[in-house]
Amino acid sequence: MELGAYAGLRVAMNVFPEGFHAWSKWIAILAVIGIVYAAAVALRQRDLKFVIGYSSVSHMGFVLLGLATANALGVSGAVLQMFSHGVIAALLFAVAGRMLYRRTHTRELDALSEMNLSHALPFAAFAFVIASAASMGIPGFSGFAAEITILIGAWKTYPIAVWITGAGMVLVAAFTLRALVKSFFGEVRMQTGRVSTDADWKEQSITLAEKCGACLLMFATLAVGLYPKFLLDRIQPAVEAMRFLK
Repeated sequence: MELGAYAGLRVAMNVFPEGFHAWSKWIAILAVIGIVYAAAVALRQRDLKFVIGYSSVSHMGFVLLGLATANALGVSGAVLQMFSHGVIAALLFAVAGRMLYRRTHTRELDALSEMNLSHALPFAAFAFVIASAASMGIPGFSGFAAEITILIGAWKTYPIAVWITGAGMVLVAAFTLRALVKSFFGEVRMQTGRVSTDADWKEQSITLAEKCGACLLMFATLAVGLYPKFLLDRIQPAVEAMRFLK
């Protein structure tokens, strides 16, 4: 996804600036549709990886909206969102695919909700909480820094799109919290006469390599969220030198 956005930014928009400006309103419309529609679809998914996949589509809509603004602030926010989404999506998929599926052999939210995973795999639960907060755009994480930069840039050009995008952000929070609760904090039920306990997972605890990888990703989203100027100071000069800016 980031590679496609990078190609659009570095190649298409610079080679065809007049065509880009002619279609920028339609690009903004498609971006808003992508944000809201993908979030609504994610809210109906029962497979954890499908939820994360549609979440990625929704978040990449912010990148498209930032590019459509054609101003330095919006495009800089889009580039920051490309970095942020790469980190957050990697963390989400690491938890869902590496930590959970490898041990539970299921991605079904209803099945995961019955496994008491917050107690069985506390580190995975902690990492998913951090990833979920970053995905929802909670202040202090890279998702917030990127999305607020895009929305400020978009307000100057497409204020109506910002209002509609707000509905999409509510849906993002809804499906993210739903996935978080069902995956780790669901109501524990009896399964084949017993409830899974921490002892069942003793031999399948999170490995050191998995913890190190997740910690690096959590540090990245926190560092950029707390001090986005570190990246923006390097992004904005490159963006301001591009031909397509209004």
